[in-house]
Amino acid sequence: MSRYRRPLWLYPLFQIPALLLSAFLVIALLFALLGVGRSPVAVAIVLDLSPSTYDGQEFNAPGTVMDREIQAVKAYLAKNTTAILSQPNQIQIFGFAGGVRPLTQSFQDNNEQILNELTQTLQPTLAEVLGGGTNLDLAIQEGTQALANVRDRCRELLLVTDGEATVNPLVIAEARTNLVKINAVVIGTEALAIRAATFATGGKYLSSDVNNLDVLFAERLFARFNSNWKWILLWLGLAWIALMWMLTMPLDRWIFQGLFKMPINFSGRLALGNALFWTAATPGILWGIYQLLNLGLPFISRC
Repeated sequence: MSRYRRPLWLYPLFQIPALLLSAFLVIALLFALLGVGRSPVAVAIVLDLSPSTYDGQEFNAPGTVMDREIQAVKAYLAKNTTAILSQPNQIQIFGFAGGVRPLTQSFQDNNEQILNELTQTLQPTLAEVLGGGTNLDLAIQEGTQALANVRDRCRELLLVTDGEATVNPLVIAEARTNLVKINAVVIGTEALAIRAATFATGGKYLSSDVNNLDVLFAERLFARFNSNWKWILLWLGLAWIALMWMLTMPLDRWIFQGLFKMPINFSGRLALGNALFWTAATPGILWGIYQLLNLGLPFISRC
């Protein structure tokens, strides 16, 4: 390497991409640690309170599916604090069987108020009001209509049920029109119709044992609703492009000329071609990842 006048790290073609790489990595780390870029969220939690969720026992008896659903909601609320989010999720809870009833009065982020209203509403008389059966269409529709009235927030509907039922395509179309993502936790079974509804609206489908509900609510679903991955991926993608440009001279000198003994004019074009290729390909790769993970686009999509 003595034939070169200066070390490659003294050239702007190495220095500028190296500075950009460092900057993009630091920004990505700050976004990950500080949660910058999270969108404000409204969540309609729709709980299956049909007779099968307490299976001949008293309404909301300890250890029943219904009780585990309520415990999962409490676990979600415990995470929904200003200590974690600069803007806690606004939450409204609904119960359904043959009919649907709101269990809390409106979308709000006061966890204590939500729990008080939920406790007051969950009385044995509610079973008579909701009736029998499992009307998923009505449950999704009521949650969608409530979310449609929420402004300036991403809209997430979280459905919890212990049984399979069909979902009317018109109900799914209404959710999509109102930019509502249907997320579902199905207990102890596989519900293909519900899975299709979540896929069509960009939501998440989970099949779970009843004992794992609180973990799913507090960890996976809370993290998904309040993710800023679209921004982290953007900065990592830019860092990758900067890395490819930073490697242009090392590839040219050390790999193509030094290791493979290529002519200087050909090795230079090859090294530049590598950087240009990744500069053009990385946006397409990011687009594919965003589509796969159902993420909005930075600077364009709020949710």
